[in-house]
Amino acid sequence: MRIKFVGDLMCHSSQISSYYQTKTKTYDSFKSFEYVAMSLQNANLTLGNLETTITENSKEYSGYPRFASPTGYVHGLKKAGFDILSTANNHSADTGAKGIDTTIRIVEENGMIPIGTYSSDIDFLNRKDLIQETNGIRIAIYNYTYSTNGIPVRDGRIVRLLNEEQIRKDVSFAKENGAHFIILWYHYGNEYEETPGTSQTKWVKIGLDAGADIIIGGHPHVVQKIDFYEDPILNENRLIAYSLGNFISAQNRQYTDGGIILSFTLELELGQVTTKRIRNVETEAIWVDPRSYVILPIQRYKSRELPMLLPKHLEKRMLDYEAHIKKIPGVGSFLF
Repeated sequence: MRIKFVGDLMCHSSQISSYYQTKTKTYDSFKSFEYVAMSLQNANLTLGNLETTITENSKEYSGYPRFASPTGYVHGLKKAGFDILSTANNHSADTGAKGIDTTIRIVEENGMIPIGTYSSDIDFLNRKDLIQETNGIRIAIYNYTYSTNGIPVRDGRIVRLLNEEQIRKDVSFAKENGAHFIILWYHYGNEYEETPGTSQTKWVKIGLDAGADIIIGGHPHVVQKIDFYEDPILNENRLIAYSLGNFISAQNRQYTDGGIILSFTLELELGQVTTKRIRNVETEAIWVDPRSYVILPIQRYKSRELPMLLPKHLEKRMLDYEAHIKKIPGVGSFLF
């Protein structure tokens, strides 16, 4: 079972403007993902963090500090190859209860699964445990955020917050219901910090102690280290990606203008003793062209596989970014 994760899918005001289609008077974000779609689609499941709310009212479109994006943004994500979008992050409540509801609905109408926010208690009970099965391998995925930027979540809506007791309950439930692998997806930490902080290491330890196999992080908007642990007693391993950085945004602060695609394979051998392994862990570096918000897979650009060339100063920025992330532990030539 091949899985791919990317980081924060942001949508700033300048991106919204660039997605406008004059002929149809609609919005479509697919142009941002055109050069990475082939990679994103080459997996059983592809997941990313939807760090904006969705609105059907063009008068409500906005970027930072309260994000509200066109439905065409989500349409482009589906076309690019995404299957599951996390919606629990610090911008979940940017447009109130209506924004939570609309975001869930539009993601579902586009054939993807939203995870982490809920329209009601009933919706929470129906969707709180996402367990997917492919080729006989069952995985459970849970998404949590550290906060909603102080914006109250009202009118019965639910945004799943980091909570140690809840994490333990979720992991226990997943195991009791036959999940072979458990993935915890955290929105946490401090923005722009290149190394994991104490809050991040705390929540990672809580997740591992609870029995999670894989922990994926986001929110810092920069790529942080990836750890890979072996458990010699159980003959199992654990994967921790502290922060995948941005995947698409209009941010231009140093090291926020790129990110990675994290790929890994889950393998299961059933017998008298069930053996499970995380294998073939790889990272693919990407960088966002600040003129067009097109995501460039750096290696394919360097190999001249893409039908475009950057100006020299932007090409240098991209290559400097690549050199930076190659120095991050577990990134670059990381492969298990």
